[in-house]
Amino acid sequence: MKAMVTVSAVVALGLTAGCGGGGGADGTGRSGRAGGVRGEGKDARDAVRVLSPAQLKHVELGAREVPGFQIEKAGESAAGGGRPGTDRAPCRPLVDVLGSQPRPRPAASVVNTFAKAGEGLDFEGLMGMIRVSTYARDGAAATLRGLRSAAEACADGFGMRTGEGEPQEFASVRSLPAPELGDEAVAYRLENAAERAPSLITVVRSGSTLAMFFATSLSDPEDVEIPPELVRAQVAKVEGAERKAPTVAPPPGSGGRGRG
Repeated sequence: MKAMVTVSAVVALGLTAGCGGGGGADGTGRSGRAGGVRGEGKDARDAVRVLSPAQLKHVELGAREVPGFQIEKAGESAAGGGRPGTDRAPCRPLVDVLGSQPRPRPAASVVNTFAKAGEGLDFEGLMGMIRVSTYARDGAAATLRGLRSAAEACADGFGMRTGEGEPQEFASVRSLPAPELGDEAVAYRLENAAERAPSLITVVRSGSTLAMFFATSLSDPEDVEIPPELVRAQVAKVEGAERKAPTVAPPPGSGGRGRG
């Protein structure tokens, strides 16, 4: 199988139901220091630079922009149709981020799939999805706050139903080292109760934009990772675009200071 990834292949791997877990400072899903967060508590309500939908399209990684990976454009429906449900209300932020209708709702999103390719572009089993979303007001920071709360409350696992109605069960949610990128970041690993392949998620906030990375591997579940080179490349493109974007004032009453 070649490295090219179709949207249907990503969905079939269960990323829509289990893209949790995380890449760490080294981009892997291996155990690291506890916490899985970086930048928590930082005032995220200062004036920010908000990317327009047109600008957001320019942050997508090219098909072979990152050596060793094949990247394809996908639609927002790559994360499944409908809003997933859960049997545990505190886990809702985790469940929402796995579906195609995340809450808070982003102003705009672009979605790409990726696969790791070996010599001759042979498929190596690692595949995943990158969703870059820009938010109005403090939606990006609010998303990370919700993920931190849900990961702590649901460390012992949770059940959910995908937007398509398929049941999923996760045995645990484990925090992993978060990458030293952006304004703040989180990283988690979700263990699927029925399948060997864990699911990983890493989220990096740069201003009002979230770069979200989901990954799984059927060929080597114990060595699944969110590739650090992909994370670095994507965040660099986001931050390059934000430097050219207009500054938006903080929400009323936030007490934040403008960054100009």
